[in-house]
Amino acid sequence: MPLHPNSVEVQFNSARASLHVEDLAVPDAHDLANSLTHGQGLTNPPIPPIAPVPATVSFDVQWADEISRATIVNEAQNFRGDFIKTGSTMKWSSFQSGFSFESEDPNPARNIGATIGRERNGIFFAQQDD
Repeated sequence: MPLHPNSVEVQFNSARASLHVEDLAVPDAHDLANSLTHGQGLTNPPIPPIAPVPATVSFDVQWADEISRATIVNEAQNFRGDFIKTGSTMKWSSFQSGFSFESEDPNPARNIGATIGRERNGIFFAQQDD
């Protein structure tokens, strides 16, 4: 889903990034099966068809506090990636007719892992960073 470029801020060398999205229109498909089948449900296992309804979501994600760094290079596949394991937090909300949800306040102690990274692949593999 395209987002405005100002939604994302990355300070890679400082191991910090953020993503802010407000009132993004999305279809609420009720569950994964209906999302993947465009509301047709499944027969095995039986999951009833449920048509998606219009909704909006908003979220703020923060990555910070470097834990470790890794560089992965696979010349045979023309791939190079620099990755930083960090802490992260997220605040999330959703609204639709007759229902709303808002997550609890972010708690860094509950983070189980997050990573920011940059990669070069394909024809960009041999190019140097700016």
